[in-house]
Amino acid sequence: LGYVQGMSDLLSPLLYVMENEVDAFWCFASYMDQMHQNFEEQMQGMKTQLIQLSTLLRLLDSGFCSYLESQDSGYLYFCFRWLLIRFKREFSFLDILRLWEVMWTELPCTNFHLLLCCAILESEKQQIMEKHYGFNEILKHINELSMKIDVEDILCKAEAISLQMVKCKELPQAVCEILGLQGSEVTTPDSDVGEDENVVMTPCPTSAFQSNALPTLSASGARNDSPTQIPVSSDVCRLTPA
Repeated sequence: LGYVQGMSDLLSPLLYVMENEVDAFWCFASYMDQMHQNFEEQMQGMKTQLIQLSTLLRLLDSGFCSYLESQDSGYLYFCFRWLLIRFKREFSFLDILRLWEVMWTELPCTNFHLLLCCAILESEKQQIMEKHYGFNEILKHINELSMKIDVEDILCKAEAISLQMVKCKELPQAVCEILGLQGSEVTTPDSDVGEDENVVMTPCPTSAFQSNALPTLSASGARNDSPTQIPVSSDVCRLTPA
């Protein structure tokens, strides 16, 4: 795998923190062990993340997902840059240092960056739907959020979503796998809660984005897409809009 556009975005914070090119290089090499699928020609990593994000967003707000699909935005291509370079161009440099430090802890769950995406979309949902944005307007609006997002607010919202999912009954198995919540952390439709369970499970209300809680959804409610079902065009792969 050679150099691909966007890799320098991942390197610059490491170089700033390490203050040494040798140490920064080895940190970058280790980071690329985790991120390389984002930059491979088949873009399998990006396809998988877009499907996972769609699964989470559908659980949190199926109505919003349906609206996006009606505007030919259901594949969430407008989140492509967020995922590819981990929000590097969406926040200030100091905010990125804060954000990446949190994400690298892998707490409170695996793939926390996907919940950050959900939290940002939650914040923008009302404007997108009330103004009846179409495909181009949604893409333009999301691109224009760059440097306008409050990192602390988004971190708090994403953490709240994660904590609500842990307490949600009958969380779809697909969601458990995405967030690494298998085991005793949550109750799935195929598992039982013992009397000594440490986590108090609560019913899931009807709208996550409206009531700050999670809707009930059976395991079959998760989308059954496979990574090969999302075609990624060359236009989407650009980090900057045409």
